[in-house]
Amino acid sequence: MTQKQVFTSAAALVFALLVVCYMGYQVAVNLSEKIITADAVSVAVEDVISADGVFIRSERLVYAEAGGSVEFLVEEGAKVANGQQIAGFFNDQSQLALYRQSRALEQQIESVKYAFSHMADGSDSVKLDSLIKMNLLTMGDKLDRGALSQAEEYAAKLDAVIVQRGAAQNGQTDYASILADLESQKAAVDAQIWGGAAALAPTGGYFVGSVDGLEQTLTPEILETISARQIRQALEQPAAQSDGAIGKVADDYQWYFAAFVDEEQADRLRKLDRATLRFHQLLAEDVVCRIESVRQDEDGQWIALFCSDYMNVALLRARDQQADIVLQTYSGLKVPKEALRQNAEGQWGAYCLEGARVVFKPVSWIFQTETYYVAEPDAEKGGLTLYDKMVVKAKNIENIKVVR
Repeated sequence: MTQKQVFTSAAALVFALLVVCYMGYQVAVNLSEKIITADAVSVAVEDVISADGVFIRSERLVYAEAGGSVEFLVEEGAKVANGQQIAGFFNDQSQLALYRQSRALEQQIESVKYAFSHMADGSDSVKLDSLIKMNLLTMGDKLDRGALSQAEEYAAKLDAVIVQRGAAQNGQTDYASILADLESQKAAVDAQIWGGAAALAPTGGYFVGSVDGLEQTLTPEILETISARQIRQALEQPAAQSDGAIGKVADDYQWYFAAFVDEEQADRLRKLDRATLRFHQLLAEDVVCRIESVRQDEDGQWIALFCSDYMNVALLRARDQQADIVLQTYSGLKVPKEALRQNAEGQWGAYCLEGARVVFKPVSWIFQTETYYVAEPDAEKGGLTLYDKMVVKAKNIENIKVVR
């Protein structure tokens, strides 16, 4: 074989290898890109808007009737009756110290009664440990949800069980003597307490031990004519009218939240009678509210007014706040935007892989996000069903009838 023939044969071999490689590449590409699918899975998505707003409540201020150190007698957010003693005033620090000691002893007495009521003989350490764990978990859950007053209640119960657990470990089984000793200590302390002015609840409702100066400005009486300008002026004014107040009582069993929305959001809200509000800075739980009104003020600003009777100390303290407003929750099948196509008749739908065939199924969507649609399942009319394999990528999908 001549040198020329060798070069010719080598070139032919290289060319053949290149052809084979190219054909293999094309086959691989065709096989890998032929059809890519996505399952039609169940999805629930919320239609949410965000808005700034203010709380509006009916509130009565509680004023100090005397000078000196104040001691609140009710918990923040607690329900009080008309005329109930809310706070005491002490000019003498020693008297205040005695009063606090008496309150602490009273809590110990209640804690011991609670703890011992759960025990038959007071010596079952396994049951005590279970009670401690249960109260810890419940208290943590209440704190996560922002229910501070309820968390404090379980903290007291936890303290009671721990006291009893310690007594059991120390071999103290005469619980009646323990209780009698605490009651004797409290009686001795109470005998030394004298005088002290009191602050009474001006009405029944929920007590809050702080004021912001807007209690007599942002009231339910302004709801019919409320405007964005009026709210902004109220928030900017000094809190002079609350001077001397030590707290307040929310005397209505519902509150309002006035939210600033745009025209498009207002149109959507006017079609609803309820919405769910989320105050991320205040609560872990959602609050379902009635939509009282959606109106435009004289300056063209839209205001949506919500109402609820859900009471929580964080809500009672708050004034201006940002909220997420959940208009509606849509449930259906998740259809990626890449899977939605129009067939030759102009009908919207998705091509689905069924065995070795590709079938067009009409899609009726009820909501859309940036990346997918929420569609209603419709097996009766040949529409999408759960776990249908929708084609999201394929070449000439309209011409594919059989998958090879």
